[in-house]
Amino acid sequence: MLRKDRILEALRSMCAQRPAQSGALRRYAGFSAEDVADFAGVDRTNASRDLNMLAQEGKIERIPGRPVLFAVKLPSKEPLQEVASNGNRHTLQNGYPPGRVEYAHEVEYRQEVPLQVTQEPGKPPAVVASVHVGAVVTSFETLIGGGEGLKVAIQQAKAAMLYPPRGLPTLLCGPSGVGKTTFARLMHGFALELRALPSDAPFISFNCADYANNPQLLMAHLFGVVRGAYTGAERDREGLVEQAHRGILFLDEVHRLPPEGQEMLFYLMDRERFRRMGDVRERQSSLLLLAATTEDPNTALLPTFRRRIPMTITLPGLHERTIMERYELLRAFFTTECSSIGAHIHVAPQALRALLLYECSGNIGQLRTDVQLACAWAYLEYRTGNRSELNVHMGVLPDHVQRSLLRTAELNRALEPVLHLLESTHIFTPTGLSLDSLPESAQDLYDTISRDVGMLRRSGLEENEINRLLHLDIQNYFQRFANKVSHDRQGSSTNLVDERIGVVSRRIVQYAEERLARTFPEKLALVLAMHLTSTLEHMTHGRLIVEPVIQSVRHTYPIEYEVARMALLQFRSALGVSLPEGETDVLAVLLANADALLSS
Repeated sequence: MLRKDRILEALRSMCAQRPAQSGALRRYAGFSAEDVADFAGVDRTNASRDLNMLAQEGKIERIPGRPVLFAVKLPSKEPLQEVASNGNRHTLQNGYPPGRVEYAHEVEYRQEVPLQVTQEPGKPPAVVASVHVGAVVTSFETLIGGGEGLKVAIQQAKAAMLYPPRGLPTLLCGPSGVGKTTFARLMHGFALELRALPSDAPFISFNCADYANNPQLLMAHLFGVVRGAYTGAERDREGLVEQAHRGILFLDEVHRLPPEGQEMLFYLMDRERFRRMGDVRERQSSLLLLAATTEDPNTALLPTFRRRIPMTITLPGLHERTIMERYELLRAFFTTECSSIGAHIHVAPQALRALLLYECSGNIGQLRTDVQLACAWAYLEYRTGNRSELNVHMGVLPDHVQRSLLRTAELNRALEPVLHLLESTHIFTPTGLSLDSLPESAQDLYDTISRDVGMLRRSGLEENEINRLLHLDIQNYFQRFANKVSHDRQGSSTNLVDERIGVVSRRIVQYAEERLARTFPEKLALVLAMHLTSTLEHMTHGRLIVEPVIQSVRHTYPIEYEVARMALLQFRSALGVSLPEGETDVLAVLLANADALLSS
């Protein structure tokens, strides 16, 4: 029996032992790749790969979330009947009346199946625009733009991965947000599929910017360290180069690697040998190097290092992609949000037009963030206003997106390929699509606190010690935002934040400075805005802290706590959104530790 068949049988057995669920409870009816791997007795990475392939083939259901779950498909039910406005009954296919177009599950996303505008009696024109499970981006064949803007890049990538004996070192170039990391993962997947790499070949990813201010720590992270190599090196530790043996090492922002690091890498590529920091003994590692940069490699990298990377692939920015590709990206992003929320999303024609036209300097990454933010505002309207439908209209779009409609006249020609679709509301329905086919390395603040408070209490620690550790959780969370602001250009970071949230965040910081008689670091307002944006997205998915879990904040930081409480009242007054009560604790800890976190 093939491994994939064994995985399928294991999932069927596991699902047979659990009652079938539907609707909102469907989220809890699946099993993670780790669960299935344990049950089937196979490696987790292989199980995850096989499960995603089975989902693409339509044999199982992929349930998005953290973690992604998998389940056998529910048996189809009897067709539903709907009473039309004229009193006649007709059968609903997949919950929709005849005439509306949906993609079949076996149709891959890249295949061009024309959408159709339909109109029911008494209703405005509509397009059923959802993308189905088969569209999960797990290979070059399902990558949007594979036949257009990315065609040359994909051909180069395939040639690089298939070149004997184990592929060509490759440099991916392009501005931030074009999808270099995703593209590198697809190169790894392609090599596994064509058996150009061993079936258990690892993909080790590292962002050199994370340790750019500490070259010694960066080198230790990459090449490993022996005990006593520097102050604090208390034990031998292997580096990423050793972990990537027989697989791929992907270095993002490789231009942040110091010259001595680049020299050690080209020695590794030449000889397949390296030394840990502080060690005299050479070790062996056979790997394929993939690297990415946003800079000009001719000026940002050593010539000797650059010459050892024969393949350079340039990924185009969003402004270089066709309008149809951008339209398909929007369809995928809205379907993903729709599947996460579990409700239909109606996108107004003007809102879709604005998303197609605005200047998206952060490329695909920013486009997705703006879609998420719009869905978050629409979801809040839907929940707090008891609306019958979740509507994405002009009012919920970020300000910089709304302004794009001022350019409609000059850009109308660019919209011609999709113009016939832009007069109709686009309806997105949950299909299980998730573009996050790989687990994320960091949990968000709420998940971290919820997880840690339970674990720490079960461990028997005193409550004051638990509270101290939770304070550190919050500080580490904001440190990640602070690092992002430092690494990104200021302009590109602010583009990821809705202007209304940015304005309110600046008012909150100004209010706190007046009340606390302190001057905060300049970047505090942006870090706070990024956190509040993340919180709204968290609320969209219904994962909230119902009550504050850090009871000591009010007593540890009484003045900051009161300022935080009043500041969040300002947020509610300005934007009409009530944040969880636990946000007072979070903001108080941020205000109390802002100098230490943000002054670097």
